[in-house]
Amino acid sequence: MAHSTTLDTWINDTSERRRASPDLRRIAFGPLLFVGILLLAGVAFMSQGAGWSRFWHAYLIGCTYCASISLGALFFVVVQHLTGARWGVVLRRIGEILSMGIGVCGLFFVAILFNILSEDGSLYPWASTTGPMALDKLAEPKQVWLNPPFFIGRQVFYFALWFFIARYFFNRSVAQDRAADNEPMAPLRWWSGPAMLLFALSINFASMDWLMTLNPTWFSTIFGVYYFAGCAVAVFALLAVLIWFLQSRDILTHTITEEHRHDVGKLLFGFVLFWGYIAFSQFLLIWYAAIPEEVQWYAVRQFTPSMTGISRATALLFIFHFCIPFLGIMSRFVRRQKGLLAGWGVYMLVMHWFDLYYIIAPQGELENWSLNGGAMMVYLVTTIGLVCLYAAAVLYIAAGNWLVPVRDPRLADSLAFENI
Repeated sequence: MAHSTTLDTWINDTSERRRASPDLRRIAFGPLLFVGILLLAGVAFMSQGAGWSRFWHAYLIGCTYCASISLGALFFVVVQHLTGARWGVVLRRIGEILSMGIGVCGLFFVAILFNILSEDGSLYPWASTTGPMALDKLAEPKQVWLNPPFFIGRQVFYFALWFFIARYFFNRSVAQDRAADNEPMAPLRWWSGPAMLLFALSINFASMDWLMTLNPTWFSTIFGVYYFAGCAVAVFALLAVLIWFLQSRDILTHTITEEHRHDVGKLLFGFVLFWGYIAFSQFLLIWYAAIPEEVQWYAVRQFTPSMTGISRATALLFIFHFCIPFLGIMSRFVRRQKGLLAGWGVYMLVMHWFDLYYIIAPQGELENWSLNGGAMMVYLVTTIGLVCLYAAAVLYIAAGNWLVPVRDPRLADSLAFENI
């Protein structure tokens, strides 16, 4: 593979497809764009009046869901360069394409910023100058941080930073596909360290801004890590699904092997365990301390108004997001079967959505929770609409590009990778 003739032979091998079709642009700006806009417009129309609060919470769930995939992918790309990992080279381009989706996620958040500027407090109570939160003395020390101009400025900074990092790594990687030497890839190892530091700090503050400030009197010191764990679960679950989807269409059938799928499964399993550890740690410390400002966050997540003790919703989330997949993905056999692994990937993507619903849904619905069709339809359709728009952007970026970094200096080692 190091020899240019051998490399060119591998690139020109027609036994599998390794390049995304340019026709993806037509799909992106055709059915996906149309369906996404139609679904969002329909939900917004049906949410007029008393339903606006539910719509904005549903919209935030969809935004943070899409953003979590791109942020998880950005973490995967940067950590590959930071560690000098060879096994993941064949998967890195898919991660780079997904990470570029953070740009459209930033556009999604523009609507939320307009909601904050409107000062109606339907999503973030601290944004209202006349609501009850304006008089809450517990929130008063946070008013320096929680004011619309500063909040909006931080969101612009977060998304600009993430998009710059994602675009820098993506452009350098794509340039390597056409390069005669390793010059485009050379700086990435060095820049991966500062990029990871900036990523860690920014995702921590962003998750607190987006999710924790929905209830500004509540606080948790590990909430940023909790959201990051969900991002990692989401991207590795999606990678498992995408590998199955691509290989079922004769794309990267020999490039991504059983060994690579196994490692994706191990990472998915590892971050499911990490998410469970962080979720349980947050709950245990808050439950044990029994500080009213902290306990209230779990108290409204009982999903049954008369229930005492451990919240049913919290217990269900822990069982279905951690215990069941922990047992299901533990097996080496499951991790090496692309169909089974893809099935668990779909399952975890659904559980990740439910995790965000658990965090974001309005307090009134959480206190009196029931799976009534109208409420859940708003949440699901809004997320599906945003996912369609997100997928359209990702497909547009992928169109015409190699789906594997074909001239990466570590590609030969990645192709020959075997688990010990």
